[in-house]
Amino acid sequence: MEPKSAAPVRGTRDFGASQMRRRKALFSVIEAAFLRCGYGPLETPAMESGSTLSGKYGEEGDRLIFHVLNSGSFSEGIDPDQWNQLREQPRRLVPLLCEKALRYDLTVPLARYVAANHAKLSFPFKRYQIQPVWRADRPQKGRFREFIQCDADVVAPEISTFHQAELLGLYRDVLDGLGFRNYRIRLNDRRFLNLLASWGGVPGQVARLGLLLDKLDKQGWAVVRDELLALGFEPTKLDRLVQSVPLDRPMGQVMTWIEFHDWMQAVLGDGGMTDLVREDALNALKETEQVVTFFGQNQADGSSASGGDSLTFDPCLARGIDYYTGLVVEVVAPELGLGSLGGGGMYSGLTALFGYPEWKGMGISFGAERLLEGMDRLGLWDESSLRGMDILCYASDSSLDPAAQSWVLTWRSQGFSADWFPISGKYKKATEHAQRSEVAWMVVFGEREWAAGEVTLQSTDQKHRHRLPPSEVAAFLQASTNPLA
Repeated sequence: MEPKSAAPVRGTRDFGASQMRRRKALFSVIEAAFLRCGYGPLETPAMESGSTLSGKYGEEGDRLIFHVLNSGSFSEGIDPDQWNQLREQPRRLVPLLCEKALRYDLTVPLARYVAANHAKLSFPFKRYQIQPVWRADRPQKGRFREFIQCDADVVAPEISTFHQAELLGLYRDVLDGLGFRNYRIRLNDRRFLNLLASWGGVPGQVARLGLLLDKLDKQGWAVVRDELLALGFEPTKLDRLVQSVPLDRPMGQVMTWIEFHDWMQAVLGDGGMTDLVREDALNALKETEQVVTFFGQNQADGSSASGGDSLTFDPCLARGIDYYTGLVVEVVAPELGLGSLGGGGMYSGLTALFGYPEWKGMGISFGAERLLEGMDRLGLWDESSLRGMDILCYASDSSLDPAAQSWVLTWRSQGFSADWFPISGKYKKATEHAQRSEVAWMVVFGEREWAAGEVTLQSTDQKHRHRLPPSEVAAFLQASTNPLA
């Protein structure tokens, strides 16, 4: 029998200790920001009912749901005639064969949770969730079938503009805290997209318009313009849109708030839309202005490490997920070439799908995998904080092992992570083990030093070496927050 491959399934990954330290460091920064703003933790199951997830993510998203085949005789109970009829249309067989599916995102499970537990919850309900999600996508560079999402949401009868700005501010707090520069928080509102569709002469094609506009970053105006014309978008107005939304502005900047406000007012001035679309757009402008004001108040000078105002406004930002109904957001850092670093928006109607009143929500999500890659590229890690164990004890002779073991227990009781290398007299192996494990310090129990009541404390890279009594090791390591600097 040939040995089986030990590689993980395509699109999934193993994470060793070094990688996990980086991942946990990132998650801890994000989690601390969530907690600071009053969001509580939540976990939901990896599997949901297939009917819970289907129809929530648009046509493209629904194709990427990982369905779980029913256990046992999965086709049991299906009428033979129905089976034969649907065999040529396998997607229509899915609900019959797969009652469950892996979690596609964290927002729909949140809506189910709120509907199931509304009597026990207090509103506004603020929760954060850091868990894996799964997409039946084609694996490629930067795109995985299993990845972590870091979400924060507010659910309530109405979402205040204060809390909308708070969620946007979380992006700024986290990205600035991680050391990112030159990023932009792009904003639009689905009500403006409705306005754009009416203005362009395609009022019944809002969903399709959004899908086409979502391709802009990858395909550019040359391709998308032709598809919009084929959709029926009025040519002269499309030319105005193309001129107003250039794709070559530096650092992801599209429009300032004043430019965006004036542009929308000009569109409204052209007329051609229903009273409802006009009223919705005017309300959206008023609410967005309040969000911008609160966002600026959240930081005294309204600026961030991204340089000046980190907000930019993009009338073509759509965010293709069907459940968004209001403000939508996407975070980009074009110089990194990693695509979106996060996104989210306002939604309504999700809880109503589970038999609960149609309350609203707004949520944001951090793209953890892309943030990790961005930090690697930019060298943003504090390597001293990412080391493994504090102390590895090594004895040059087995007679010194009891002393080394005893001190390991002592240093653990003093708050240090410590271990004993079980092969005495193999110094080279001990140092290789320490280096591979990213241990900060080795404590060498040598016969000559021990006879004098001392040990050798040396950094794993062997650039620092000190001889001192073992009772002084803890004080030495505590004397500086970064004794290797």
